[in-house]
Amino acid sequence: MIENRTDSQPKALRGTLLALAALCIASLGGCATTYSSEEEPQVSQARAKRDLGIDYLSTNRTGMAILQLTASLEMDAEDPQTHLWLGEAYRRKGQTVRAEAFLLDALELAGGRKDARAAQEARLNLSALLSQMGRYADAVPHCDALAEDPTFSTPWRPLSNCGWALMKLGRLDEARSRFERALGFYSRFGPALMNLGILESKEGHRLAAIKMFDKALASRRLNGSGHAEANYRLGELYVALGARAKAVEHFKQAAKIAPGDDWGSQSQAYLDLLR
Repeated sequence: MIENRTDSQPKALRGTLLALAALCIASLGGCATTYSSEEEPQVSQARAKRDLGIDYLSTNRTGMAILQLTASLEMDAEDPQTHLWLGEAYRRKGQTVRAEAFLLDALELAGGRKDARAAQEARLNLSALLSQMGRYADAVPHCDALAEDPTFSTPWRPLSNCGWALMKLGRLDEARSRFERALGFYSRFGPALMNLGILESKEGHRLAAIKMFDKALASRRLNGSGHAEANYRLGELYVALGARAKAVEHFKQAAKIAPGDDWGSQSQAYLDLLR
């Protein structure tokens, strides 16, 4: 499981995005509706369109978000935040090449404008996007750089992303180290608990894997798909251990939580076999 600012937490995403649009965090340089008299009107209009695009993105109106963010970019092509959110919008559309290009632009522009927040979010999103694209080796430098940045307030997120990429590369000891470091910062971080459970399962440590998946579910830090995945994986482990009743219980939970999700449909297929 990899995480960016939207990565696996839809409710958290919406809250974060709305907060960004409504509060206009310091890295944005001020709210679009309350700019100083010295600020150029063109830039202010660009920020207004950018913030409207962010608001559309928070309500999953991705097409409208792209329309507003693109209009903002035409007015101010150097704003790293606009590139950042266009990258996220195109990631949601599945246009990963365009998403990567915008995120790389955001990272470069943020450096020029000394916008640390935009640079950090661009790195985090890049680490997640590159892993989603199967480019695990390319993802590691971004999340490692962010994890070592003393000004980044949530190092457990890039550490978990790095662990996932390293696990996919077969570098299991390094992956375990990243997950354990992530949990050292935040012991209830669901994605890291889930990833460590997957690693334990991969190494044949079934009881340790069950413990991690149980903790991931108890963390309340997983979205619906994450809950379904954890239950599915627990079901598989209990099947392997011969605990049919427990397996059925977890497969039922997964199928109920995310019936249209791959984890839910796979759980339903298991239930059909076990009946």
